[in-house]
Amino acid sequence: MADPLLTSAGYLLLKAGTHFHAEIDATLEAVGLNGRQLLVLTFTGGEEHLSQQMLSVRMGLDPTIIVALVDDLEDRGLVARERDPDDRRRHRLRITAKGRKLHATAVAAVTRAEKSFLAPLDRAERDTMRRLLVEVMTPRLPWMGEPVIDPGTPHP
Repeated sequence: MADPLLTSAGYLLLKAGTHFHAEIDATLEAVGLNGRQLLVLTFTGGEEHLSQQMLSVRMGLDPTIIVALVDDLEDRGLVARERDPDDRRRHRLRITAKGRKLHATAVAAVTRAEKSFLAPLDRAERDTMRRLLVEVMTPRLPWMGEPVIDPGTPHP
C-alpha cells in the first residue's frame, strides 16, 4: 500500500499542478504566449482598467517583472498603456483588438488542454472540483472574492 502522504490531497494537487503546468506551457507556446503573458491579457481584458501596480498585486509578481511583461506585450501590439485620467502619474493597461484575438485563441487552446487533462472526470465531477478549488483559493487570491484596492489609489 502507498504511503498516505503520496495519496494525500495536497501532494496530489501539487503533482497535478506540475503536470498540468507542463501541458499548459506547451499549449501556450504553440500560440506564441506563456502563462504570465496569458494572465496579463486576461487581467487587462476586464473592465477594471488595472494599473501596472495593481496588476503586480493581482499576479503576485514584483513590479519590475510586470514592466518587462507589459513591455513585451506592448511591443507585440497586444496591450497598450494609457495614462490614468484620475492620476496622470499612473498607467492603466488595456488589451488591444489584436490582444483580444490572441487571448481568445489561447483560452480556447487552454480549455481544450484542461478538458483533456480532466477527461477521467465527468462534467459534474469537473464542476464540483472547480467549485471546491474556488472555495479553497478565494481567501488566498483576494481578487476572486472581493475588489482589491489599487495601492496607488487614495483611500478615504
